[in-house]
Amino acid sequence: MNKYFALIILFIIILSGCTPGHFVEHDMDSLTFSLQRPEANRVQFAASFDHYVLHDARQNSFGTWQVKVPVNSELKYFYIVDGLIYVPECRFKEKDDFGAENCLYLL
Repeated sequence: MNKYFALIILFIIILSGCTPGHFVEHDMDSLTFSLQRPEANRVQFAASFDHYVLHDARQNSFGTWQVKVPVNSELKYFYIVDGLIYVPECRFKEKDDFGAENCLYLL
């Protein structure tokens, strides 16, 4: 029984590693956007609060890329991963002026 339980847990861990995770942490005066892409060489973040200026994300020891930005009531954003636009799975999305989608963060 313990063998099967261990195999199931290992299988879940392996599958969860196949899909890059994305999450946002809200502090009093800032938002920290995190993207789990350990294989990436460079990750940048672009958002509507400053007219989509690119911000370099920093990679932590777990392979998660993070960028901290000021709190805004509504924020449209996307990432650039190794030179390619990347819109992660997110709760809310909105079409941009070019027919593509951006994530939408609401407080």
